[in-house]
Amino acid sequence: MRMNLRIVAMLAWMGTCIAGAVNAEEAAQDVFYRQRIAEALAVAGSDQHARADKLMDQILAAPGFQSLPAAERSNLLSRAALVAWQNERVDVARQRYAELARQGSDNPDDWYRMAGVALQQGDKNGAAEAMTEFAARWPEYLDNTSSELLNLLAAQGDTSSPARIGFQQALFDANWKGGDSSTPGNIWFLLARARLEQGDTEAARMVVRRIQEPDSLISMRADRRFDALLDPNSPRADVMLATERQIQLLRTRAQVFPDRLEPLLQLSYMLLFAGRDQEALDLSDATITRITAANSEQPAFTDLDKQVWLMNNRAIALRRMGRIDEAEAEMKRASQLGENGSDNVSQVLNLGDMACMRGNAKQAAALAESAPTANLSGYGKAVAASIRHCAGVVDNNTRLRRQSLAQLHELRDDAPMPYLDALIQDDQEAALRFMQELLDSPTKRNQALDWAQDCRQPDALPGQIAARQREADFLGRADVRAAIEKVGRIQRYDVYCHLGQ
Repeated sequence: MRMNLRIVAMLAWMGTCIAGAVNAEEAAQDVFYRQRIAEALAVAGSDQHARADKLMDQILAAPGFQSLPAAERSNLLSRAALVAWQNERVDVARQRYAELARQGSDNPDDWYRMAGVALQQGDKNGAAEAMTEFAARWPEYLDNTSSELLNLLAAQGDTSSPARIGFQQALFDANWKGGDSSTPGNIWFLLARARLEQGDTEAARMVVRRIQEPDSLISMRADRRFDALLDPNSPRADVMLATERQIQLLRTRAQVFPDRLEPLLQLSYMLLFAGRDQEALDLSDATITRITAANSEQPAFTDLDKQVWLMNNRAIALRRMGRIDEAEAEMKRASQLGENGSDNVSQVLNLGDMACMRGNAKQAAALAESAPTANLSGYGKAVAASIRHCAGVVDNNTRLRRQSLAQLHELRDDAPMPYLDALIQDDQEAALRFMQELLDSPTKRNQALDWAQDCRQPDALPGQIAARQREADFLGRADVRAAIEKVGRIQRYDVYCHLGQ
């Protein structure tokens, strides 16, 4: 039976109307979705982080999200990751940044923040991988990047993983100079050591050629692994010449970054390393005068949190010059200033160390106990335990020595040298066994070799006299010397290798 042509035409017209209505509704929904996106982005650009987070969740979950152009999806995901992080939803932020990484985000901020989120979760390897991408693709941004972050990932903790070595190589390939911080010789040293352990002598040789810092030169001279790469009689291996060059370089860097305290701090370290105590003191005094003379609306430096370390260096210079009371008073003042936005822990511990060196055991132990454990890293806890052990030695408190030594034993992976120092005072046979363990370790050997070098020391204070004699006796033992000579050597340097003594 044929359908009436009028009916057919009517049905066709109705279909067209329905389709038009559907299309109109879809268009209206699309427009409204765009309005919601605009609102979410506007709120994300304000301080309303909680509301922005909620809106971004809705935007990403909406059906229209997958229909957006790829670049727009990436931009929204980036903003959503940031607001999730701002609202302390770290897991959500990490997932979103991981998706951006899979997409190969071309936004350097994504990779930088990716590293920050990974660090907040304690994943240094993940942070290093993100910053490796950052350094490889945008090397021109490295000088605008926190040198503290770069040094943390390249040089602190266990740097032997492929991710950390890869990041060191990325910095090397980018010809990074260290930013406003110290020059990166310690990073190149770690990279060269890793390449030697991998059996890639030529790659290690290329890295070694760039090392000019005196402390890294000492480490290489002390370690037989580097014998084929560094001629100890060449001018480039001359520690005193390298020290003078480093001082001049850091003076120039302080001029290049006039609003940063970090270069001046690094210069004060190098002056102390060289034994130029009066110059270090004069530099600290001039810098502190500049800080106090600036008006409150325009501080002298953008990184004023570093002033506590400048004061700490000032105290070291005063202590070496025999002005012990002044040194202790300076440390007390520094301990009352903040450290990285929190209560100062480092200077409290350094003050405790000073008290023990002066023979004030009870004061030293009390200062070590006063440091809040929650704010201490594994190394910081070891320093506190080391001060308590020192107090036990000075006060002949066997119980305190045993308790502190047990704590240091538990923390030996974070801080091997404080544990070795304590063992030397209590049990030299155990100290020899532990030193051998360090010397046998490819990554810890250099800590032991650096510690053993014969460098300048300030005059011993009352609490140090007996401890220094025990250390000298230990290093004078034939079996200790033989263990060191197997993998390295002890040499004499007219510099202060061990700054905190």
